[in-house]
Amino acid sequence: MSKTAASTSTPLIAKPKNGKAATSTGQSTSNGGRARANGNGKRQPPFDLKNLDALVEELLGDKKKLTAAQKVQRKKLEEYLSNEFAESDDSSEDGQADDSNEKPSGYGSDSDFDDNDYTEYPMDISSPEASPQPLPPPPAKKAAPKSLAARPTDRKRNSLSANNDANNNDNEPDKSVPRKKRRSLEQTEPVYEDGKAPYCPLVVRKSLPAATVGNSRPLPESRKSLATGEAKSCSLPPEAKVSARVDDEMPTTSTSTKQIKQEATVEAPKDVHKSNSIEEGRRILQWIMNPVKPDDFFSDFWEKNACLVQRKNPKFFSELISFQMIDEMLIRNHLEFTTNIDVTSYTDGKRETLNPEGRAKPPTVWGFYGDGCSIRILNPSTYLAGLRQVCSMLQEFFHCLVGANVYLTPPNSQGFAPHFDDIEAFVLQIEGRKRWRLYMPLQPADVLARESSGNYSQEQLGEPILDEVLEAGDVLYFPRGTVHQAITDKDQHSLHITLSVYQQQAYANLMEHLMPHVLQRAVKQSLAMRRGLPLHTWQNLGLVHASGQSRTRGLFIKDVQGMVQKYLVPTETEIDWAVDQVAKKFQHEALPPTILPEEKLRTVFGSRSERDEKGYCICDYEFTDQTSIRLLRANILRLVQTEDSLRIYYYVDNALEYCKYEANFMEIEPTEGGAVETLIKAYPAYIKVSLLPLKNADRRIEVATALWERGLLMTEKPFK
Repeated sequence: MSKTAASTSTPLIAKPKNGKAATSTGQSTSNGGRARANGNGKRQPPFDLKNLDALVEELLGDKKKLTAAQKVQRKKLEEYLSNEFAESDDSSEDGQADDSNEKPSGYGSDSDFDDNDYTEYPMDISSPEASPQPLPPPPAKKAAPKSLAARPTDRKRNSLSANNDANNNDNEPDKSVPRKKRRSLEQTEPVYEDGKAPYCPLVVRKSLPAATVGNSRPLPESRKSLATGEAKSCSLPPEAKVSARVDDEMPTTSTSTKQIKQEATVEAPKDVHKSNSIEEGRRILQWIMNPVKPDDFFSDFWEKNACLVQRKNPKFFSELISFQMIDEMLIRNHLEFTTNIDVTSYTDGKRETLNPEGRAKPPTVWGFYGDGCSIRILNPSTYLAGLRQVCSMLQEFFHCLVGANVYLTPPNSQGFAPHFDDIEAFVLQIEGRKRWRLYMPLQPADVLARESSGNYSQEQLGEPILDEVLEAGDVLYFPRGTVHQAITDKDQHSLHITLSVYQQQAYANLMEHLMPHVLQRAVKQSLAMRRGLPLHTWQNLGLVHASGQSRTRGLFIKDVQGMVQKYLVPTETEIDWAVDQVAKKFQHEALPPTILPEEKLRTVFGSRSERDEKGYCICDYEFTDQTSIRLLRANILRLVQTEDSLRIYYYVDNALEYCKYEANFMEIEPTEGGAVETLIKAYPAYIKVSLLPLKNADRRIEVATALWERGLLMTEKPFK
């Protein structure tokens, strides 16, 4: 797949009510995030003058090759010293003394973590970079209820205990718990890139303790390089130690570690408008899991085992998101705490959500980040076009919603307690590195779990079945129900994306639709199902009589089991109906398709109408019987039979937020169902309008035009 530059939407930036931004002292400032000048109008030095001699020796002395961060610092130091020497000469002539000891303040940045320089960073950083003084966020308040904008991975489920969040989100935060006191951090000047506004650099914490983790072990040693394309396997510990709490029928969990030296991209099709969207989704999966082939992935790992692919390629996923993209996203869009962003921490075995109320502005978010909190973005695909395209293409292949969460964790931190989720998880490491530990499910019923767990304590966990460090470009897959926890290194932050797949997509979900329908049909058709229970039922069955062995009890149980086998076996028609209900749910949840340039020319999204001299509208398209058409995507619509109508459910008009609107559908005449069926079965081939099974040309053209105007069809050739 050719990499797609991610972008963000650009609504007007909302200003604070008082017109000023909060500073780290709680006062207001109108300097726009720029470094201030001192009292005599001189620009403040970008360094702590007390450490100037040490910086000169470190950056200007004869040393080994400098890192990208040190190169930036050296350039600043050289400019500062040159200015100081020049001003010193002037001041000696004028008899004036230079006073520039005031430290800079405000919300600034450096370019140490620019994507283009990332590969120059060593993994072991001997000294932390200079960090800005973060602005204080508003005091923590009661979290607002989470809206449907969050992807289903993070929705709370009422069926769980009131003490546990379905995906490790706390319930209402304790108002009595005060906000953590801010720690003093070093300051730095803002850095401007190409004349653009400053961005906030990663905040390097000093002297912050690591999250307490029971039975923790040091990070694994650095991996040794393998020959190009060579793969290594990581065998499981003895099964008795790993799965002592699970019976023999439970699927075993194993790991496979593969490492490649360079990126192996999957070529995009030449004619985009002729491609199959399901195969395109498969291509994206192959790009993510490379060198593991999709067929091997599904036979060896899917819903069975964890799979870790390690690459020496930190830029592999870099176009999907970056720290700078997050900062820009917060500036240009109105993101709300709890709805779009969570602030989390896990310290001394305690998991907390520290969301304040209101908009998540950069100073507030980076203030929490500077305190050692993890930042979770719940619906980043709403704002990042590149990530949204990946998700929308994958959802065609998986036939379900593919959600995405972003996790940004500062060095030496852990944001979540050990837990398991109800999704198939693909962890894409974007920046930095993070140590992941996976554990077997504690109970057999947790294998391929249908609901996320609460928080586990370290004491509840056994030995991990996988203990590895993900570096930028690596990917980790593990099935739903796999207990996991992750922590950053003391000298390195982490930015990763978790793609969530197959949530509530099990046979059990199909049965929840199917069996009530089957029972309803059986009751209508069978007199035996409607007969009354025997009068002596209470005296022979129930908890009190469970240990009884009476003849009456035995006959009753046999009768009930016989009725199930005779009357509650679903027919093919009922199974088809139930599958349509699951597919209808997908039409409601799915992301809208990303329309590519070739597709825009052939769809209503590229159509432009004009007016004639009299003011009448003139459309730039006109269908005939010879116009070749096909569906925009393989799963762009679903034909569903209801009790009294035939409907087409479709996702092309869905919002970027999860289930923001009601499901989109259009009712059609029963005679038109054949035309839709023809289009579905012909995909991905184009067919002429004349092949639609309708009674005359006018009706065929009318149906084709209506579907095209809804955005569901694409023509083989552009109209203009």
